[in-house]
Amino acid sequence: MVATNEDIYRELKLLRSEIKDLKNLLVPEVEPEEDELEAIREGEKEYKAGKYVDWKALKARKSSNV
Repeated sequence: MVATNEDIYRELKLLRSEIKDLKNLLVPEVEPEEDELEAIREGEKEYKAGKYVDWKALKARKSSNV
């Protein structure tokens, strides 16, 4: 199979478009802000204290409300 210049150009355009789409999907990582860190610390404390709802219980509660 011989690739023509048109084939190569068409493929390059497609690849550029796909790369652009992928770049748009990337979300830059940022450091969490202080209020977010506090929420994480509070959640860890609640988890250690057993103040959480088990996933199975939550799922069962949701299915009984439907």
